[in-house]
Amino acid sequence: MDIYEQMAMRFDATEVPTPSEAISIDNEKLTQWYLEHAFFRDFVYRNPLGRKGREFSDALVVYGDTMIVIQNKTHSSARSPVEWTESAIRDALGQLSGSFRMIKEGFVREFENETLCSKVEIDLRKHVYLYGIIVIAQDGDPLDPYDLIRIKDAPSLPFNVMTLNDMFVVIDRMDTASDFITYFELRNKATQIGLRPKFNDEVNTMRELAELLPELMKESFRGTSPEVQLRTLRLRKEHLVARIKDREDYKFSILIDDIIARAHDVDPAWVDDLSAGKQLAHDVGQAYGFLDRERRIEIGKRLIEAAISAKSGGSRTVVHIQRHIGQVYLYFFSGADRKLRRDDMYMMSAVAQEKYGYKNVLAVSTEPVATGGRSYDFINLKEKQFKTQAEIPREIIEQLPDVSTMRQMIE
Repeated sequence: MDIYEQMAMRFDATEVPTPSEAISIDNEKLTQWYLEHAFFRDFVYRNPLGRKGREFSDALVVYGDTMIVIQNKTHSSARSPVEWTESAIRDALGQLSGSFRMIKEGFVREFENETLCSKVEIDLRKHVYLYGIIVIAQDGDPLDPYDLIRIKDAPSLPFNVMTLNDMFVVIDRMDTASDFITYFELRNKATQIGLRPKFNDEVNTMRELAELLPELMKESFRGTSPEVQLRTLRLRKEHLVARIKDREDYKFSILIDDIIARAHDVDPAWVDDLSAGKQLAHDVGQAYGFLDRERRIEIGKRLIEAAISAKSGGSRTVVHIQRHIGQVYLYFFSGADRKLRRDDMYMMSAVAQEKYGYKNVLAVSTEPVATGGRSYDFINLKEKQFKTQAEIPREIIEQLPDVSTMRQMIE
């Protein structure tokens, strides 16, 4: 499955850009479309407007605690690739620095989100990681763009430079928000210790990154066991040196992508407030986006098993916990009437808060495979639903798996 096939499956995904005479605008749209593949439409702002109605950047990603500012440049002059690239990068670095300054000094405080049909406020207490990407549309031979960057031009915040072709390679392989952001951070750290990614050579850049992983991830491994470190390094290296989409089990991960997409297909008949329904879909997309592709594969396998084994009138529940952020994911399969299924999902979500000790519970309910249908309902709890010391019947608590039996589903 390639990115064109995947995007065609997603609710309200932007159409793939078609070529026109405005080459630079085409390349901006293509970059935006690539970003949407990893982040979904909610979190990609196309040519957002900043102060006094002026364009803030060519693209912007606002995702959880992270903001990524993107500037595009297209080689359309008679100058040599090296001469033009040096000038284009210098211009883009100046634009990135200006965008960073407008955000940090509070000149830009909000952006229009077309999916939510509302403004999203920028809060630096929440959006603590601010990054930049310069995308150069150039098909020349590989060259080292970092040799062309003068120290005085470089922004103080992390940034990466790559071609549009490189961006395609990154998005094709790092096709979740979690994987993309992690790759950005690793790539930027590597350039600080000597790696020089060349234009139109991203596959080799990934191979070089794979060899640097022990050094790049050393700080993040503090407090983790040697077993966890080895497994993490192995999986991350495999993801860098091979295309995960070529694996047979990749298909299981599409279930999580489908859940995100379905959340956006809001049925007015099942929501009291359409605006609140869109916001819930946005929250669902953000929460699931933090699951990397490897984790989605493992969860998808569990979901298929549960969806098949759930019988008409009965139910099956799969639980996944991200302990480091206090997030519980609950997947509820039931052949019961949809209203009853929704009520049961809410009850089990509230019970999950008590059983696992975390307030944040994101639950999704749907039918078993045998019913032939497919509808999704969601609940996103952020506050405890039961009063202190509530007595919950043991038979209800026991419907949720014990932590001791689901160790591999706890991060």
